[in-house]
Amino acid sequence: MDARAHGGTGYEGVQMPLRDYHERFASTYDSFYADRDVLADARYAAALLGLGAGPARRQTVLDIGCGCGSHVLAFASLGFDATGIDKSPAMIARATAKPVPAGAAKVRFVAEQFPQFCAALNGHTFDGMVSIFQVFNCMGSPGEMLEHLRLVRDKLAIGGRFLIDLWNGAAVFAEDPRAGEARFPCVDDPSQEIVRTTTPHLDRINQRCTLYYRIATIERATGTKFDAFESLHEITFFTPLHYRHLFELAGLRVLDEFKRGCPGTAITERDWYISYLVDRAS
Repeated sequence: MDARAHGGTGYEGVQMPLRDYHERFASTYDSFYADRDVLADARYAAALLGLGAGPARRQTVLDIGCGCGSHVLAFASLGFDATGIDKSPAMIARATAKPVPAGAAKVRFVAEQFPQFCAALNGHTFDGMVSIFQVFNCMGSPGEMLEHLRLVRDKLAIGGRFLIDLWNGAAVFAEDPRAGEARFPCVDDPSQEIVRTTTPHLDRINQRCTLYYRIATIERATGTKFDAFESLHEITFFTPLHYRHLFELAGLRVLDEFKRGCPGTAITERDWYISYLVDRAS
């Protein structure tokens, strides 16, 4: 279904308190990404960040918007002191409940907004930072994104790098997002399945996409529904030109921009998800 078919959002009746939203999504989050090789993700990111070849001391990694913490644990298993921050206490609760891999480096999870987290660091910096799954696109305005990028710059160690995934506005304009359904095995109970239906509404003028989710937990054998909830996700997106400008304003230098997972390749309007590798501008 083409997003252009919507005259209005059609979602005015959907109301979920923020706390409930985070708790509900925390319960399904790991199921959505259960087939993702997080250890391979961590190795890939560490290589791009230049970690492992630096000083003799143990290096540090920060995952901004870490969700339920799987990538943080993967970084720690590779020998990096890893910190994950997320504004959702429910996500962090699930993260801290996961076992730390044997022989892993230090692991720390923090439930806090990024500006407050940075304010409490007292001069501490990180050798590398990541932001996976387009977390920065959940910010409501270019100004908010710029504020967070400036904090990234301030908390990057000299020589440190930041790897960030983002929505590609050029791709969104080239092909409207469409509705769809996806099914995921439930990691907490293999007899159950998570069904996620997504309906988008595109606002081209304000460069925002509202994603309306219906999420149900069903019995795989019978199709009996155990639980269901609805929620909206507001995504603000920009074109590569705008992202480059925001990085420049934040005092960050773009080292590479590429289709997600394909360093060194030029971005096209067919690439919905893109990545930037940046460091502190001199």
